[in-house]
Amino acid sequence: MAIVYLGIGTNLGRRRKNIETALRLLKRKKIKINQVSFFFKTRPEEGVKGSYFLNGVAEIETELPPQKLLKFLKETEERLGRKINHKRKEPRTIDLDILFYNSLILNEPDLIIPHPGFNKRKFVLRPLNEIAPSFKDPVTRKKIETLFKENCSARL
Repeated sequence: MAIVYLGIGTNLGRRRKNIETALRLLKRKKIKINQVSFFFKTRPEEGVKGSYFLNGVAEIETELPPQKLLKFLKETEERLGRKINHKRKEPRTIDLDILFYNSLILNEPDLIIPHPGFNKRKFVLRPLNEIAPSFKDPVTRKKIETLFKENCSARL
């Protein structure tokens, strides 16, 4: 079983319900949800359309290899109303990103693990630090709590 950290975000519709539905759908695929962070209300990054996001992180266990997990996550996003060929900065009912898959480092055209730029995004580091402060980024070998302190100001 792999330990995977998923970034979860939504900025359309009934945000809390979108997240709850996504988590319920994950469980149906025999994915074990170990922990879910608090969901933080965050402003969209520059250029992203729509209003505030709810962002959080879930720690899951799965037997799905990375590419099959990605496929399932994309199917789940589509099932919850996200367009298949969505544009990068469009609003979204749900966004499910593989942040880490064990300590795997993967660079494929459609999947990069660890997720690119995770270490500069407060909306990822804050909830990740809440549930996995001792987890080490396989690239830098730094703990999440260290990356959080280095990249996030006291005021979020």
